[in-house]
Amino acid sequence: MRWIRLLMSFSFAVSAASTSARPSVLTPPQVQYLADMRAAAAAASKNAEHDLLKQFGSVGFKTNLMLQGGYKAWPLASKPAADLLAQVKGALETLEYVTNFGVDPAYQKAHPGEPVLDFATIEKFGHIPNMWELRAQNSPLVNGTSEHQWEIMEAAERGLYQFPLSSRPLPVGPNPTEALERPHYLGGNLRRVDVGLGRWGPYSAVVRNDVVRERAALLAGDSGGWENACNSSMTPIHKWKWYDMLHCDAVLGGKGKDRPVPGTVDHQLHTILGNTDYFDKLGGSLSRFVYQLLTPKASATPFETLLYTEAGLLGPLRPQDMKMIVASFAEIFGTPRAAILQKFCVKHRIPLAWALFGGETFADLAKDPAVARPHGRAIVDVGPDRILDPSSIPATNATLNMDALWKPVWSEVHDKVAKRRASPEASKLKAEDFKEWWNQVAAFGVPIHSLRQGDCASADLCFGTYRSSTGAKDCLCKLEKTDGEMAVVSSDVESLLPESVSVEPKESVGVVVV
Repeated sequence: MRWIRLLMSFSFAVSAASTSARPSVLTPPQVQYLADMRAAAAAASKNAEHDLLKQFGSVGFKTNLMLQGGYKAWPLASKPAADLLAQVKGALETLEYVTNFGVDPAYQKAHPGEPVLDFATIEKFGHIPNMWELRAQNSPLVNGTSEHQWEIMEAAERGLYQFPLSSRPLPVGPNPTEALERPHYLGGNLRRVDVGLGRWGPYSAVVRNDVVRERAALLAGDSGGWENACNSSMTPIHKWKWYDMLHCDAVLGGKGKDRPVPGTVDHQLHTILGNTDYFDKLGGSLSRFVYQLLTPKASATPFETLLYTEAGLLGPLRPQDMKMIVASFAEIFGTPRAAILQKFCVKHRIPLAWALFGGETFADLAKDPAVARPHGRAIVDVGPDRILDPSSIPATNATLNMDALWKPVWSEVHDKVAKRRASPEASKLKAEDFKEWWNQVAAFGVPIHSLRQGDCASADLCFGTYRSSTGAKDCLCKLEKTDGEMAVVSSDVESLLPESVSVEPKESVGVVVV
């Protein structure tokens, strides 16, 4: 198996290295913007190393680190500052960048401005459209978005990110062509939450790291949240009490600065430092972040799942730019939406994984103020296992015997959950019910262990580790196929989908373009 792993590592390294030779989906101004921003980010990140080394070596940081995890934190607290910094930098190389979507109409009604994005819309556009594209086409998906929210997005894209935009300012805004200059927002999943950023929907598209590396700028926190809480010239949509606890200058790079230096995947230490300073009083301190980033089986509060870094991705976010889609087990499994999701993933050869999130949905947790507020109870697992959907095995490098797969168990649990959801008892479903069903499929399934430093040669296409058919720990990665190599979906894959899902012959999706 060792030679196979070496061959896979070489293939993924060649794939990542060849991206620069591919045609660009970016405009010339965007290419220049990213080049200039990368140079500035490299200098800012280098400067941040000195501050981090100083903090990592301080008694105060080491004491706070021990307060986070007791004896579990000792291996980190006892490390020399330079070694700890190297470990943090290595962990950031495997960080996931995600975009969540798929809120239902009821949630959208309670949270105006959140688009009800579905897979039919993605198929129609050929990519996940940004909100400006939907606005330019008068889509009803953004009918609930207020003028204030558009102004906040406009201010963030022009002021914080400093993107090159040719459209006229609001209230006119971009036309359909100019809307393509606008970013698609991603979040850096700093605490390796299994459902990604569940606040924004039950589907989490995990973007290829090479795509984010080539086409994205990073900020220390959510740009809309900063504009809403920190920009005195903006009319806030809502003023949460905890806004007063934010260190607003941290996003800009410090006191006296009027604009931040956006980070990149390769140069983001200043962005991370800004994130932990920005959220310090809300529970997102540097010591807590380092502990959660580097400690297996750590935990987080539901509120901390909102303390992400933000990435503005330029160019379209297409199916081929995703290395995995993760779905909420408690919200999607056993529903008609699951069949639509499976069909989409099989068609586009995107690996699909399921996430438990403690058997809850983010909306369920948000109903309890004692849990959802800052410094609530730490009940969210950091980096828990996901489960690979059996229909996704051909889209990965997994070496598993499909004939001996756990289809009977999978189908039995699926039917049981679907029946319960359709019954009068559906409203009484609890987290314990989903945990029980999860344990049944996990016992026979393909657990995906969270990707950690040193697991794989590259995180561009790899999204975790698993136990192969030989029992050895191996990287689990999306297979990249060119037009000539794309295979028709096999009958084996079709047999693993629910009976209600038919699989069409595979369409050619081409190579990834960055």
